[in-house]
Amino acid sequence: MEDENGYAIMTKRIISTQPSQHRSQGSPPVFDGYKVAVGVLGAVCVLLVLAVIAQHVWGFQAGQASCSGKCDIQQEAFISRLRQSLCDPARSGPAVGARCALCPKDWQAHKGKCYWDSKRSQIWNASQKDCELRNSQMLVIQDQEEMDFINTITDGTNHIWIGLNNTSHTGNWTWVDGSPLNQTLFPVSGPVASNSCGVVKGNRINSETCSAEFKWICQKDAVTV
Repeated sequence: MEDENGYAIMTKRIISTQPSQHRSQGSPPVFDGYKVAVGVLGAVCVLLVLAVIAQHVWGFQAGQASCSGKCDIQQEAFISRLRQSLCDPARSGPAVGARCALCPKDWQAHKGKCYWDSKRSQIWNASQKDCELRNSQMLVIQDQEEMDFINTITDGTNHIWIGLNNTSHTGNWTWVDGSPLNQTLFPVSGPVASNSCGVVKGNRINSETCSAEFKWICQKDAVTV
């Protein structure tokens, strides 16, 4: 029948116009091309980042190479101006480029060290704490020459706390930096107890109870320019 034939022909046309099941499961050609473009763009971005990093590294190294000689000259000129402005010619000498030791205000310089003597009195532990707050330590006397210098700044008339104590009954005196006292060089006078601390008066070191109150001396390394 024509109706049946016509229906059959129409059915074939409808089926033929539907997309195949195989194509619907795969990626469309347009989507595949998009993925390729994204991949290429990502690779280009990575290359650009690497190029920028390489340029910065090269520029930094080149800047260092060009600055090495110039910066040294500028640094030496700056240090020279510091010496002229801050150094005492009587101590550093008139020669150009002579080095000198600098100390904070109210500190006295002597052979690469700075010394500060207090104007009030307190117990030994509090004196030690005060020196620590000043980024220094209590006085550690190394030799007779340093002892003589201490006498010049203290007049050698009063007892002055130094960084020396004895925390046992064995009689072992120890400086605050951990080194033992050379009693052949500096014998200690006075009784020794478990709470004994050292004071200096004149050219002698005496033993005193740490709870007594005396003035004290702090010291630290000077800044050399």
